Amino acid sequence: MELEIKAITEGFEAFKVDAKKSIEGANLEAKEAKEVSVKLGADLTEVKARLDASEMRVKLMREKEAAPTFGEVYAKAVEENFDSIIKVKKGQPFKMELKVVGNMTLAANLTGDSVASYSTRQAILPSQKVNFRDLMSTTSSATGLYVQYKETTSEGAIAAQTEGSAKGQIDYDFSEVKIVNDYIAGFARYSKQMMKSLPWIQNTLPRLLMRDFYAAENAAFFTAVSGAATGSTTTAETNDVLQIIDYVANQRTAKFAASYGLVSHAALAALNKLTFAAGYYTGSGGVLTNVDGQMAISGMPIIPVDWVTNARCLIVDRDYLERVEVESLNITFSEEDGDNFTKNLITARIECYEDVNLMLPTSAIYATLT
Repeated sequence: MELEIKAITEGFEAFKVDAKKSIEGANLEAKEAKEVSVKLGADLTEVKARLDASEMRVKLMREKEAAPTFGEVYAKAVEENFDSIIKVKKGQPFKMELKVVGNMTLAANLTGDSVASYSTRQAILPSQKVNFRDLMSTTSSATGLYVQYKETTSEGAIAAQTEGSAKGQIDYDFSEVKIVNDYIAGFARYSKQMMKSLPWIQNTLPRLLMRDFYAAENAAFFTAVSGAATGSTTTAETNDVLQIIDYVANQRTAKFAASYGLVSHAALAALNKLTFAAGYYTGSGGVLTNVDGQMAISGMPIIPVDWVTNARCLIVDRDYLERVEVESLNITFSEEDGDNFTKNLITARIECYEDVNLMLPTSAIYATLT
């Protein structure tokens, strides 16, 4: 009996111990769960605080971008007026005014120029629209000396034969004419710095050189042809239109063609005014005028050009006028010119080895207009 009571007592005690351990374990788990909950709440609070702080920093940064602070304005003013500030030590007064923060404008907030856009075209001076070389044929010469044989006089004649008599005999004479060709040339020199700073100069410079070359060529050819022309200028008229009608007749009487008449722009204007003042109608007197102001007199086109002397007219038979070319027109760029290499210079040269040949002086008329 005692043994059973002892066993029951020991079992009860063991149960109490297990129960106590279970209760203590449960309390520990509850405590740990509570601590986890508290820790989680603290973490959430910290995250929220950090988010609030970040939002505040972003807000401050945006406000700072929108308007500079006093410190920034002050620092900028000190920097801009530093030279004046250091003079205060020497007894010179200085007053610094801080700019009021406001709207930005080019006048108030930009030092220097705004961003520029550059044209791809250059406004260069105009060139002559018609060149003398375009109004004549071109022939090539292998050397700088061009020789042509010109018919001069003849003796005898071709005639009807009289029965039993000798036929008519005729002989022809020729003379040698030498044309010594010349270079019409020029050059321009520019620096490598200019080439780098003005990239368009490489393409624009040839246009300038060609414009001035043609002007020089036109002047040289016109001087040569007008000076050599010996065609008849006989006329009794004082009206320019009527004078040209006579000149064309003289040209054709001499068995030459009146291919074109060259006058200045002012002379063409005077001719047009004469037809207007006289009330000429189209076709009267062999005078034709177009709506663009161009004119033909007795079937000869009147061509206005820049390089004919005013109040003069040059009438040409183009079959007897040619340009003799030894070397064609060319433009060359080179650093091998004088001391270009040591000075970083480039030479651009334009030239043509040529001359003009009026085969027969009587084939051209150079006359004065009133």
